[in-house]
Parts: sequence; C-alpha cells; structure tokens
Amino acid sequence: MARSIDEHIRKLEELGPVLVKGMQLVGSAGPFGAELSFSQFLILQTLLSKDAMRMNELALTLGLSKANVTGLVDRMVRSRLLERMRSDEDRRVVYVTLSVRGRRIAQRLINAQRREFRRIMEEIPPRNLDIFIDSLEQLAKALMERRSQTTPIEED
Repeated sequence: MARSIDEHIRKLEELGPVLVKGMQLVGSAGPFGAELSFSQFLILQTLLSKDAMRMNELALTLGLSKANVTGLVDRMVRSRLLERMRSDEDRRVVYVTLSVRGRRIAQRLINAQRREFRRIMEEIPPRNLDIFIDSLEQLAKALMERRSQTTPIEED
C-alpha cells in the first residue's frame, strides 16, 4: 500500500537531517577536509566548474546570504584557496576564482567524494539507484521552481 503525502513528508523530515549530515561527511572527506567547512567545500565545488563568479551570483547559487558568502570567501582568500578580482568594466563588481592551490585541493576533495559515493552506491541495486536519482532530480527541480517563486512561508 502506498504511503500518503503526509507520511512521505514525515519520512522526508526524518531523513533530511541524516542525508544533509551524510553529504557533509562525504563532502569534507579527504586530506584537507578537516580544514574546510561544508559551505567552503561547496564554494570550491561550485568554482571548480566555473572560471569566475560574482559574489552575489555565488551566494545565489549556494542559497546563502551575500554577507555569509563574503565571510567564507574572506577566510578562503586568507587561506590562499580563492582569489578576488575586480571587473575591468565596473570596478564595483568583484569576481571570485579558485587559486592554483584551491583548484588542486578542490579536485582532490571531489575525487575523494566520488570514491566515497561510488562505495555507497555500489551497495544499492541499480534499479533502486535509478529510481532514487530520478526522484532526487524531480525533487530538486520542484524545489528550484518553488525557490524562484520566492513565496513567503504560509501560516496554518
């Protein structure tokens, strides 16, 4: 018998923190993991696929406030993981990019994360894994659409 939507919500509420904590543990694995917060790891991961990003674009991508991202980036610049660059067209615009050291560390962490995910996913039957990933994609799409609508939290 299929679960009701309310049962699915309760299960999601129960599993959500476990999954987030698990992602943090897998994401911060590796030789430099102890030095980085999960948010810093996400910044490295995001910038690894981009040449440079504006601070506000990085904050929006990560779903963090610009002030929070600024503090994280400040620490990462001091640790020589990131570099800031001013735009040639508009000096008010600041771009963030990985330093050579940051790129090397990000790649090591991503490789460690992929190895750990592989070990975990090899324990899940392929059909279940396909359904799981498809469901995550649908959930992520719905969450992104909901986020773009920026509706305030409704009260009961």
